[in-house]
Amino acid sequence: MRNFKLTIEYDGSGFSGWQIQPGRRTVQGELAATLAPLGRGGLKIIGAGRTDAGVHAAGQVANVLLDTGHAAATILRALGGALPRDILVRGVEEVPLSFHARFDARDRRYHYVFIARPTALWRGRFHRAPGDLDTGAMRRALAALRGRHDFSPLSAAAGERRSGFCTLSAAELIEAPPLVILSLTADRFLHKMVRIIAGTVLRAGRGEDARVAAILASGDRAAAGPALPAHALYLMEVRY
Repeated sequence: MRNFKLTIEYDGSGFSGWQIQPGRRTVQGELAATLAPLGRGGLKIIGAGRTDAGVHAAGQVANVLLDTGHAAATILRALGGALPRDILVRGVEEVPLSFHARFDARDRRYHYVFIARPTALWRGRFHRAPGDLDTGAMRRALAALRGRHDFSPLSAAAGERRSGFCTLSAAELIEAPPLVILSLTADRFLHKMVRIIAGTVLRAGRGEDARVAAILASGDRAAAGPALPAHALYLMEVRY
């Protein structure tokens, strides 16, 4: 067996998420079907992040354990010719057998993208938030998130036994009119955490109550904003 690191981008609109599910179209499933003919059995694909249905990726990373004699460049060309148009493998490199795309990741960066005016364009790519957003209030809400916290109240993981602690090393707002981009970098993310943070920060931008520090301290999921739709969420980068 050999181990290959893949850097992948995909349009999540037509997928039921990353992970293989019986009877559903997934990114991992499409990759497995395309890679299988290149090996001699024993295929295993591990993604750095299990993106939900509808979530896009500009920099997903996976490692593929494959019994093959093909070089990395040959695998890249084969994938480019056989994958559907909504998946693109940007790079393939051979890595040590010990490399694990998920457990070896140092951090991950996600973007949640708002569009601040009505538009006929880019449906299914950004979340409409028309009107004047108070970006100063949004930045203040983000500042309270930086550092190590129990993010359970800002996720769908409330009540789970697994630890909710994450270290958010960067939380920024990027203004590129008409787009307003929420950029979050952390060592790990809980289920729907970015989408719920986005819903909470949007409340602040609309002048509503969004005292992020108090929400974190309370542990109360009901105090946070809603989980915004998946179609405006992008996995941008995984760093090692």
